[in-house]
Amino acid sequence: MQHEAPILTRNAPETTVPPFQRSADPVVSPVVETPPAVTTQAPATETRAAVNGEIRAIATAFDLGSDWANSLIDRGASEGEARAAALDALRPRSQRVPTITATVGSVGLHDDPMQFRSLAGEALYATRANPRHQLPEPARAFATMTTLDLARECCRRSGVITMGLSPAETITRALTTSDFPAIFADTANRTLRAAYSAAPAVLKRLARQSTAKDFRAKTKLQAADLAKLEKILESGEYKHSAFVEGKESYKIGTYGTIIGVSRQMLINDDVGAFTDLSAKLGVASSEFEAQFLVDLLVTNAGAGPTVDDGKTVFHADHGNVAAAGTALTVASLSAARLAMRRQVGINGRPIAVAPKFLLVPPELETTAELVLASVQATRTEDVNPFGGKLELLVEARLADTGRWYVAADPVSAEGLEYSYLQGQEGPQTESRPGFDVDGVQVKVRLDYGAAFLDWRSWYMNEGA
Repeated sequence: MQHEAPILTRNAPETTVPPFQRSADPVVSPVVETPPAVTTQAPATETRAAVNGEIRAIATAFDLGSDWANSLIDRGASEGEARAAALDALRPRSQRVPTITATVGSVGLHDDPMQFRSLAGEALYATRANPRHQLPEPARAFATMTTLDLARECCRRSGVITMGLSPAETITRALTTSDFPAIFADTANRTLRAAYSAAPAVLKRLARQSTAKDFRAKTKLQAADLAKLEKILESGEYKHSAFVEGKESYKIGTYGTIIGVSRQMLINDDVGAFTDLSAKLGVASSEFEAQFLVDLLVTNAGAGPTVDDGKTVFHADHGNVAAAGTALTVASLSAARLAMRRQVGINGRPIAVAPKFLLVPPELETTAELVLASVQATRTEDVNPFGGKLELLVEARLADTGRWYVAADPVSAEGLEYSYLQGQEGPQTESRPGFDVDGVQVKVRLDYGAAFLDWRSWYMNEGA
């Protein structure tokens, strides 16, 4: 609402006075007022000083500058005129296209919190854990930030004012935001995943990957082949062939641990130790899976786990174990291949399993290489029938130095299978501000399980 200044009537000769001053109150020469008989003006309770003060407050609130305020004060603008002028000045700002800037504390990009956390976490991973990682262009704005810079940016995005705070106080405030712990969780996940992928479990090559929708027992049905195809006479009926179903079930479990980056490490910008620990957990996750599969394979004194028929995986009745342990030779390997070729399905019909892998402990690695070596023989009796036929896998976790295995390709034949929780393949990370200790805690979780679904695709020899 606009108010007009009170009308002053002077009995003395008029003197020239500047319309308004920039001081706290306008300077007005003493005059003798003649009160009007009827007035329509607003009361003179709102002095020019108050209007000037309001104009300056508007300029400060919207960062319009002192020049903007002085120009309005010089022309005697009212409070309403000042507010209208402020709206006109702010309108172009709302239409301005955001620009990317790497100025610390005012990164003007990526309003999406998830995108900000991902890009900042990737930049932290590249600068502290893996300098060879190629950063995408949007993440480069965060590459030069220190831990303190990230803390200030997280506080700014959460509306927390850090002006005047010490580095330690800024880190402490940032720990209360949702972005700061999430950035370190993203970095830990990238570091852990890279190390996890670099150290795959050997036995995973011999197993089929699957998923579990929940933690209940997962049942796998095996439908046998059709018994046979029969001739259909003219106007004759098709006969039904029954399916014989075998089943094996298993369920996944949850495994994990918690790591932390302390407040002191954050203040000292010592994130390298945190990423090193994350990498070690990635390797540990891979080793856990590998040991899980090995323990499953050698359970029951090497005979394997008990399956649905009440017998162990490697059993004489299953036709997949040598009657007597023998050394790894071309002859014993030939016997293993023959036994796999002679396997029959659930309906009793031959399925001709094709061997693909030879699995040995480190002590048999050289022997296996010799057995599998391709030799350019000059005599028929010197030809190696297994040259280039099988792929050698060496598992250092196999404690028995003589036992060896032959397995089919898991893509073509069911056998060993491992599962992750659906949508949670491999180790997963979550974060929160430290509660027991000051800092950021990152939880590593693995939902995992494995089982033998069929014995027909595996063969075991106890060794000499």
